[in-house]
Amino acid sequence: MKSIRSILLAVASAMPFVLMAHEGHGHEHPWSPRHFLANPEHSIPLALAVVLITVFVVKRYFVARRARK
Repeated sequence: MKSIRSILLAVASAMPFVLMAHEGHGHEHPWSPRHFLANPEHSIPLALAVVLITVFVVKRYFVARRARK
């Protein structure tokens, strides 16, 4: 439970930086999935979030598996 609170605190702390508006860039529509995947301003935080969630889920799986033995 402590790790979940830590993750939520980290996400809440990072939100202002991730959600900060920036000047326009690229030629695609600003709400298209390509815009969020092709531009580093969006893709880097998205990739970090995916990695963090994956690590958390895998760690939780192995801890639960070890507890069952």
